[in-house]
Amino acid sequence: MRTARYDIGATAAGALAGKGVHGSAQLVSDADRRLLVGATFVGPGVGGLLHAATIAIVGQVPIDTLWHAAPAFPTLSEVLLRLLESERGVS
Repeated sequence: MRTARYDIGATAAGALAGKGVHGSAQLVSDADRRLLVGATFVGPGVGGLLHAATIAIVGQVPIDTLWHAAPAFPTLSEVLLRLLESERGVS
C-alpha cells in the first residue's frame, strides 16, 4: 500500500477560497494492482472530491487512467492531480 497526502490550501482553488484556508487530502493505493483503495478529504468544499474518489475506487479505475482525467482548474478537484503526481513520484 502507498499513501499520498496533499495540503488543500496549497492548491490554486485553496488560495482563491481565502487566506488561511487549510485542509488535507489523502489517497491510499494498492501499488501492485495500481488502483486506489481509499481516500480521505478534510476541509471546506471537499464534497465533490469524495464523489470523484468513490467512482475511482468502486469502479477500480487504474491510476494510469486517472492520470489522464485532468481535473478542472482552479477548482478544488485540482488536488486529485497533485495526489496522483505524488503517487507516481512526479513533482
